[in-house]
Amino acid sequence: MERRRIIGYILLALAAVICLVSNVWFIIKMPMGGQKVEYLLLHALPEVIVVALITFNFIRPQTIAYRKKLDVFRLRVKNEAYYTIDPDGYRYVSHGAAAVLIVIAFSVDVMKLLGQQPLARMGSGTFLIILLPLTMVVILWGEVKARLAHPDL
Repeated sequence: MERRRIIGYILLALAAVICLVSNVWFIIKMPMGGQKVEYLLLHALPEVIVVALITFNFIRPQTIAYRKKLDVFRLRVKNEAYYTIDPDGYRYVSHGAAAVLIVIAFSVDVMKLLGQQPLARMGSGTFLIILLPLTMVVILWGEVKARLAHPDL
């Protein structure tokens, strides 16, 4: 559990650093004007919100979320409580990898907005081609392990 939590925190820190660097680079390189504010609101703000939500989920893993469940016997919809992070900690890894994947997707979008081609250079292209499927595999692995360990979550 502790090892997976540490791995999740490392992945979240990596996502936060990539988010910070891409947003600062975008603010510095983007020409001034109303279009800069529009791009900041449409591209930087959702990225920061996603990282903040995943950080909140890491800080407060015992926060109870609710799912809607149909109660057939009483003919009503009731809230069913469940914890956002499983007891074994596999979702720390999968949420951290999801944060990295989302932040890299936004960073590639920012690079395209600034006229850079992320796949044009050999090093960055190879990095993206290796890292993106790897993060997807880690996300799927974490979710499958969490479901197999605790099917009720």
